[in-house]
Amino acid sequence: MRSRKILAIATSAVALALALSACSSGDEGTGTPSTDSGSLSAEAQAALDTAYEGIGSDLSGLESTTPPEGLSFYVMSCGESNATCAAPAAAMADAAEAAGWNATIVDGKLSPEGFATAIRQAVAGGADVLVPVGISCSAAAAAFTEAKEAGVTIVGGGGLDDCDPKVWDSERLWLEDPPVPSPFHAMGKLQADYTFGKNDGDVKAVVVNLTSNPWGQLVTDAYGEELAALGSGEVVQTVDVSDPESADGSYVQKVISALLANPDANALVMPTDAYLVNGLAAAIDQAGLAEQLVVVGGFGSEAALDMIRQGQPGITATVGQAQIWEAWGSVDTAIRVLGGQEPAYIGQSVQVVDADHNLPASGPYDGSIDWKSTFLEAWGK
Repeated sequence: MRSRKILAIATSAVALALALSACSSGDEGTGTPSTDSGSLSAEAQAALDTAYEGIGSDLSGLESTTPPEGLSFYVMSCGESNATCAAPAAAMADAAEAAGWNATIVDGKLSPEGFATAIRQAVAGGADVLVPVGISCSAAAAAFTEAKEAGVTIVGGGGLDDCDPKVWDSERLWLEDPPVPSPFHAMGKLQADYTFGKNDGDVKAVVVNLTSNPWGQLVTDAYGEELAALGSGEVVQTVDVSDPESADGSYVQKVISALLANPDANALVMPTDAYLVNGLAAAIDQAGLAEQLVVVGGFGSEAALDMIRQGQPGITATVGQAQIWEAWGSVDTAIRVLGGQEPAYIGQSVQVVDADHNLPASGPYDGSIDWKSTFLEAWGK
């Protein structure tokens, strides 16, 4: 039987109480802002429709490929305490085992030192293939170079090969002719469409910018560019958050302070659901801010969708990015690279999910097609 070794860390405790008693209105939030779609302007309704429709493909025409047998496959999770790192890492391990490989997860612990250590663990463990989830090459350039020199095949798991010269064998490809350059750009664009629509064009957004990986800035920039293209709305403050601040929970008070400093803010835009799941949504509620804000996350994690299903104040929507579909796509990419084929365009869908649109009955956001059967058929499984 194939085994999977999971090297994880305990979730950091998040301090929610800090200064909240001073900023709370004393009323518990009863929900998030809602807009009667019948009263929206045509421009706002069109933006909402775009957000709900999303961007993606149906994987039609995926060519067959044959996985080599018995390889050692390592997934480097950006941080097992972070739901949007842990879920795709687990899905990649499942996909690798479905391809006939032995899978191991190593934990990057949300820090450059942790990333490098995890990559070196993979090399020492005899990795044939390594996929880093949620980080780009520059976050651990020396360790990736060492892995490449050791003969490990490296395929992207959502990040960018921004090393110079490039180190990875391939990034994971999305769409051949996309309307925006990447799924990260799509996330920021659709977040802008959604907050514009829900606020009838009068957006005053606090935007949280993830600084530890290049993709965070892509989301932030795409949000601002789409607001400008829509013709109204503004970003009233951008809040930079690093992975270490995510790991120790200090980002919670940082974001709450920014919201309190901007009492007219009506939208909060997050680069990842994990920030909301790991304490921020509860802190927004405790601070009495939930009713005035449209809060939109990113990636569509199961925990975030559970909060939306349950009507949890402090989260209105998320941009689902079909992370499990993506994860299987990274394994498909690795199979094709190992076989000397060109990588396929994975085409995972990206679209806004809220209580009334695109919300699956259970589990994470997973797209709208049977992508798993498509991959298995292409692999001859």
